[in-house]
Order: sequence, then C-alpha cells, then structure tokens
Amino acid sequence: MAELSGSSEDQVEDDVAEFRAALSRIREDHRRVLLILVPRLAAMQERGDTEGALALVAKIHQILSDPERLPQ
Repeated sequence: MAELSGSSEDQVEDDVAEFRAALSRIREDHRRVLLILVPRLAAMQERGDTEGALALVAKIHQILSDPERLPQ
C-alpha cells in the first residue's frame, strides 16, 4: 500500500471528521443504511468499479445532505 504524503493524510483526516460529523446529524435508520453502503463502496473500489463507486458516493452524499433526513 502506498504511503500518503502529509497533506494527503491531513485531507483524509479532514474528510473522515466531516463524514463523522454529518453522520452524527442523521437519523438512526439512515445511519444503518449508510453502514451497509460504505462497505459496498470499499468493495467497489477494490474491484476497480469506478462508475459504481461514483454512483454510490453520490447516493451517500444525498443521504447525508438531505435536510429532510436530519433528526427532528
């Protein structure tokens, strides 16, 4: 596995922090859905399925950013 440069590591840490913050703001049922989708994304990446991975990233972004999905 290739090592990340310092700035890439910082970006990954920032992305993970942003993801966790967004995840904490959604309802429990949507959190469970994401817990299924994220491992599928990793599997797609390992298979080299770029098109499928990008579609799944768009779906995950939609779930995390939809104001109707925020806790009441």
